[in-house]
Amino acid sequence: MMHLLAVDDESINLMIIEESLSEKGFTIVKAKDGEEALAILNQGDHSFYAIILDRLMPKMDGIELLRKIKRSEKWRDIPVIFQTAMSGISDMTEGLDSGAFYYLTKPYSRAVLVTIVQTAVEHYIKLIKAKEDLHKGMGALRHLTKGEFRIKTIRESHELAPLLANACPDPERVLTGIMEILNNAIEHGNLGITYQEKTELHNNDKLMEEIFNRLELPEYKDKFVQVLFDKDGEKITIVIKDQGKGFDWQKYLSLQAMTKNAFKTHGRGIFMARKLSFDDLTYLDNGATAVITILMNQETSDLLTDFQE
Repeated sequence: MMHLLAVDDESINLMIIEESLSEKGFTIVKAKDGEEALAILNQGDHSFYAIILDRLMPKMDGIELLRKIKRSEKWRDIPVIFQTAMSGISDMTEGLDSGAFYYLTKPYSRAVLVTIVQTAVEHYIKLIKAKEDLHKGMGALRHLTKGEFRIKTIRESHELAPLLANACPDPERVLTGIMEILNNAIEHGNLGITYQEKTELHNNDKLMEEIFNRLELPEYKDKFVQVLFDKDGEKITIVIKDQGKGFDWQKYLSLQAMTKNAFKTHGRGIFMARKLSFDDLTYLDNGATAVITILMNQETSDLLTDFQE
């Protein structure tokens, strides 16, 4: 049974959320404001797979609750879907900086709500599995200084990401970002799945099926992603190179692109990876090569807040 926490001071909104998602197999736990939601989280009666959070509420608003959630080691990985009528860039930036991963602008359709929630839950389940792999006797990888790897499939990507993360100072911080860049290299790079194609496939729940199909086609089956790992005394550099044609990576790393895609099921992954997981992320070869930088001394790193706009 998958529980979702819905927080909204309008009972009609809570009713719509429950009616839309209960028929998809989710159990909705409702709270009328941030204080009640925080009390429910502290009780620990349920494991939540996503939180649907209204921004404007009495007692404790959505931003304040979101910040409390993201400061908690217990709850910080739960994807938060922000509901708001405030869709200006400054409002979105505040939400992003506080940890929101998805946005829903009111009023929204039930179909969009279902799609966004299902995407968030899928992301969370993959993250839970990957974090379990972090703790399977790979501590010795902290001593890795150089390495070269080649992967072809999403499964291999999910196997390699925890290994690379374990070789870094803060494995949990970098894990999701590494997974995102590896998946992007396979899906968009080697397999040539475009942004629009991914949107349609995702909306029809056909993405993984298409990935598996393309991996068997002659033009794709021999392609691989090369991953180079290098650690020196100051930083870790991870180079991820696919065999695709590249893409316009700069627009996906800009704040404008992030706010444009904040209401969609995908399109903001590399921005969030750079913001939350790495000290720097850039691309070479017209987007076919990603270069990740992770500083060894995290206390001196101030690059996380220095983004291209």
